[in-house]
Amino acid sequence: MEIGTAGQHGVSRRTFLGLAASTFVLAGCSRELVAKNAAPKVASAADLLGQDLFYIAHRGSGDNWTEHTMAAYRQALAHGAQAIEISVHRSKDGQFICHHDTSLQRLCGVPQLISETGWDQLEGLHNDARQWLGPNAALEPIALLDTVLDELAGQAVLFIEDKSGQHAAELIEKIAASRVPVESTVWKQPATGTGAELAAAAGMKTWGYFAPENFAEIEKLASGFDAIGIHDSADPGTIERAVASGLPVICWEVHRRSQRDFLARQGVRGMMCSNLPYVTSSPQAVPMAADGFSSGLRSTGDLPDVLTWKAQPQIAAAEGLLTLGESRKAAYVLGSMASAGGGNWRLKAQIRWPQRGEQNQIAGMAFGLPTDEPYRAFENSQAEGFHLQLESRGEVSLWRAAGKSPQNLGRAAFSAPVEGGWTAIELSMTDGRILVQCGGDALAAQLGESVALGYVNLLNLIPGGHRVDFRKVSLEVDASA
Repeated sequence: MEIGTAGQHGVSRRTFLGLAASTFVLAGCSRELVAKNAAPKVASAADLLGQDLFYIAHRGSGDNWTEHTMAAYRQALAHGAQAIEISVHRSKDGQFICHHDTSLQRLCGVPQLISETGWDQLEGLHNDARQWLGPNAALEPIALLDTVLDELAGQAVLFIEDKSGQHAAELIEKIAASRVPVESTVWKQPATGTGAELAAAAGMKTWGYFAPENFAEIEKLASGFDAIGIHDSADPGTIERAVASGLPVICWEVHRRSQRDFLARQGVRGMMCSNLPYVTSSPQAVPMAADGFSSGLRSTGDLPDVLTWKAQPQIAAAEGLLTLGESRKAAYVLGSMASAGGGNWRLKAQIRWPQRGEQNQIAGMAFGLPTDEPYRAFENSQAEGFHLQLESRGEVSLWRAAGKSPQNLGRAAFSAPVEGGWTAIELSMTDGRILVQCGGDALAAQLGESVALGYVNLLNLIPGGHRVDFRKVSLEVDASA
């Protein structure tokens, strides 16, 4: 099926290249970014906070490695972290360990409070982030703060928080007595918490962060710190109020490049990143050529639309596939395959519904997106990009985003897949012409100007529908086009 010129929309190759060039740090976009992209070390917390734009590895960059473990801290350093955020709890017998939660349940599977557990038991436990990172993520031992301070001394600025808020004096004394220079330490706490005065007296910089429940107190409390923090749920007005304090503002948690760009435009200087290697890089002309599902690990830059462990799609390494769940519409951003170049490209994938049922199921892929914000098909917020829609009843269609009323660029019938059977999709852009091949059927649209591949999403478009599997997602980009 061939349709006429639809006009330029989405993101042209020229526009996307301009967007890529305007990002802050150029680096690779592979699943394992290399240490050559590392930023230079900073001598002190004051030097870090004085930069126009700086990054902190939140929990050691927990989107990439098992959070708050020595392995995560080491990897963050190897990938250029100038600063690392460390959450600390005190055990029953007085040992400080690196852990975010009060309980051991989420990461260790033990329904027990850290404050009621001795180090003799804690040192035998392992942190398990497989639900978030993928089934082949390594189990990592709980890190003892003494060991972390000894190894990281002089390697990065450390943001350290007493999560319980009950042991500030003891923790500050321990940090001051360690090999870590106090001038490379930032005391982290809720803006309404305690300990900042003691930390400042010990020579540390201080950072007070504002969660939504105390945004109203920014003007009242900001002056008590060297820098302030805002949660990523803050609206532009709240960000403006924080920036107006004149202090360096750090936002947590930053997972996506689009967050980074928005925050920087608002005057936020510090990005506390859960996805450090990805957020500090930019799309490349030739990105990853294929998905990393068979590795059993989520590729760097790939994230679900909802950033909770329960919303994480399932990766099956042995089958090399990824499953989007069945309870809601879902988008999975393949940031690892974002391309900044190549007017001509080819994107392939295979899709199946293991259990189709009688209801028509709809899945697909979005492309031509200028940012890594998740694609919101048929929603007002989605103004740019395209998506391919595959229906289990035997129809494939191509759409151009336009809020709740996207423009249909064409439809074609194909042989309806059997339950559990794979359907191969090939989507290509050649000299301004989009061609979709689904089995032996084809659908084409002439756009007038080549559309850069940009960011790609995998989509499950039926809320309450059945799960959908994706595999063999691959990409070819003509970097010379």
